[in-house]
Amino acid sequence: MAGPPAFLSGRDVGSFAYLTIKDRIPQILTKAIDTLHRHKSEFFEKHGEKGMEAEKKAISLLSKLRNEMQTDKPIIPLVEKFADTDIWNQYLEYQQSLLNEGDGKPRWFYSPWLFVECYMYRRIHEAVIQRMTHGKRAANLEEQMS
Repeated sequence: MAGPPAFLSGRDVGSFAYLTIKDRIPQILTKAIDTLHRHKSEFFEKHGEKGMEAEKKAISLLSKLRNEMQTDKPIIPLVEKFADTDIWNQYLEYQQSLLNEGDGKPRWFYSPWLFVECYMYRRIHEAVIQRMTHGKRAANLEEQMS
């Protein structure tokens, strides 16, 4: 009896998963970063210097995320403590336990595509929620994600 099919991942050049990780996800992150840049002055007007610092931090976190993904860095545990942080990190450990190639760390192009994409949105949430604590809603980012 054959086992379950292999999961979709970016390791197969030209596949849906590869093109998603290589092209579509960076485009989503770039749109999110650009949206934050375009609205930076409005955020400063409404929330002052603290708000501007939060905006810069969100942009920095999203830029870092894009770089990690494009250079196939290891997928890192989540740091900010939210209700789902432990679940995400436990699943990341589970993914690591399944690997028997490379350095044994889940990477963007070698991990299951669905996990990678969901993880990316969770990291966007982590970056933006810090910014939202200063009073700005993320409606303009939601517009970019649709």
